[in-house]
Amino acid sequence: MLLCGPTGTGKTVYINNYLNKLSKDSYLQIFVNFSAQTSANQTQDIIDAKLDKRRKGVYGPPLGKKCIVFVDDLNMPAPDRYGAQPPIELLRQVLDHWGWYDRKDR
Repeated sequence: MLLCGPTGTGKTVYINNYLNKLSKDSYLQIFVNFSAQTSANQTQDIIDAKLDKRRKGVYGPPLGKKCIVFVDDLNMPAPDRYGAQPPIELLRQVLDHWGWYDRKDR
């Protein structure tokens, strides 16, 4: 879900209130705040740190839970010299391909 609107209208508060009402037993919630300095590596590290490693190369929420990732200030990462925003491209890769490469696994 993508929630859009003018600055200062309470989008983050609205989403946080909704997520706080969800059962902690059923949902793993990951909060990511983007800024102009956010990199794709930082984004991947934040999300990977909260997930369980099930087997080599396979991560996910604890068994029996669903994962919700809330990204605040999605438009904030600074474009690189090619005009791309790598943290957003990483999220797009997850949505398109259901995962990303493990940077530590060579």
